[in-house]
Amino acid sequence: MLKKVFKSAVLLLMIVGIILGISITFKKAIPEKKQKEAESNVLNMIQTKTAEATSFYTYGRAFNISGKFSNVSKDNFESAKLFITDGIDYEETYALNYKFEEGNLVFFAEEAMNIGITIDKLKSNSEYYVLLRLKLNNSVNPKYYSFSNASDNTESIDYYTVTSDGTNKKVNIGFNKIDYNNKQYNLLTLKLEDTSLPEDVYDIVIDAGHGGKDVGEKQGAVTEADITLEYAKLLKQRLEEDGYKVKLTRDDDNTKSYTYTNMYDEDGRIGIACSSKAKLMISFHVNNGVKNLNGFEIYAPSKSDLKFAEEMANKINEYSSISFSNNTSFKKLEGVYVKNFTPNVIKEYTATANKKGYEPYNITTNTPYLYTIREVGGIATEAYVDGRNTAYSANKYYNSNQGIECYQIELGYIKNDLEIMQNEKENYIRAIEEAIKNNF
Repeated sequence: MLKKVFKSAVLLLMIVGIILGISITFKKAIPEKKQKEAESNVLNMIQTKTAEATSFYTYGRAFNISGKFSNVSKDNFESAKLFITDGIDYEETYALNYKFEEGNLVFFAEEAMNIGITIDKLKSNSEYYVLLRLKLNNSVNPKYYSFSNASDNTESIDYYTVTSDGTNKKVNIGFNKIDYNNKQYNLLTLKLEDTSLPEDVYDIVIDAGHGGKDVGEKQGAVTEADITLEYAKLLKQRLEEDGYKVKLTRDDDNTKSYTYTNMYDEDGRIGIACSSKAKLMISFHVNNGVKNLNGFEIYAPSKSDLKFAEEMANKINEYSSISFSNNTSFKKLEGVYVKNFTPNVIKEYTATANKKGYEPYNITTNTPYLYTIREVGGIATEAYVDGRNTAYSANKYYNSNQGIECYQIELGYIKNDLEIMQNEKENYIRAIEEAIKNNF
């Protein structure tokens, strides 16, 4: 009797196992079948001719692409847009800026570089296709073109989304060649999968300006390096309590190793920031003791949307007794500044390069002057420190197509605002924390 019961139980378990196996196999087959359908739908809608992607990059949480399309008549042209679809039921268009050069349509992101395809909003475990949507006057419907990679970056991008409710997505962004109906097609794809952040990848990086031999500004025994480190550690604590994964460029352990020129070393502040693959960087600084100036200043990247900087500035002003700075140079909004290279400074840099015998850097009036903003942004912010000026080591990430959206916060002027900076850290940090939570 017991043997019969045992045999029956074993048989039942085997049947259940077979059913589960079939079920799991079926569940795996459905996404694969759906993906093949999606790919076919996209391949059937695109032309064999491709647009050239001359650059593609992530900056902060946005993905953008620039490029050109050959043999387009300006008179016949109506519109060009960036188009993203999963090939089934999702599609979105993004406006593009454009110009015509020698019969070519040259296009680039219309919005600021930190605005574009927001990768974090895309669904997990899906694949998306990025196309050029072109409408000409002599055609009733728009036509769609895939992208071939004509940029200097041959590697795909592995992007990790900002931690939300303890979860993340890995997004592989790259170009693929596919044979279909005896023709070869190029496809720019974004492949998403659920994951957790690798040990060396972070959501946010916080930079405490100066450090070690470079103490920054001073007022008596108080130094800028000490003030910024206190702020960086407190903001890190608050953001980690909110669920973000946060990296400091310097802390109590490595501060002593810093000098005036080693920020681009592997273990320097810029090197540490770039290797973190963070989406956002906050860099704390303190202004010098100019007699008639006071208040805080937030420096934003050029070619960027200023809404996040404006929100931080307004909240700092609301939550603390520090005022908006009365400095008017490079001012864009109350408390918000954008400082680029000026023509005179570019001439000075060129003269220095010629004197020291190295090729001058390709600096323009759109290039951010502050290196903490410029050098962590890669190609998006025209980072350029490649080692030709031997006073500094090379920033190995200067030509990266994964840029960190960086803001430099000058907490105040050390002679006129020191007491506020020392006594109202909690108020500053609360304001910055809330702005980050609202935007990232």
